[in-house]
Amino acid sequence: MDIFSKVSKSRKVLYRIIAALLILLSIAIGIYLIPSLMPLIKRTPYQLLHPEVRVRNELGLDWFWQYVGWFIAYMIFRIGKSFYKDSKKPS
Repeated sequence: MDIFSKVSKSRKVLYRIIAALLILLSIAIGIYLIPSLMPLIKRTPYQLLHPEVRVRNELGLDWFWQYVGWFIAYMIFRIGKSFYKDSKKPS
């Protein structure tokens, strides 16, 4: 029984470390994405009205990759939060 409690304690510590690292990673991804989001928002109305298709296509790709980045950051944050909740559960 003593070995089980040590393993359980180690698992909880490991889950908390993984949770902290994942949450910090998601915050870092969000901070990395914010500087490119503001200019993207500002230039969107002008590029939507631009007559060249290439410009509108590049705008669509920029928005797509911005969405993918935020989705990845969100999922990493949720996974980190799940690890933290698992570390709080009694074993």
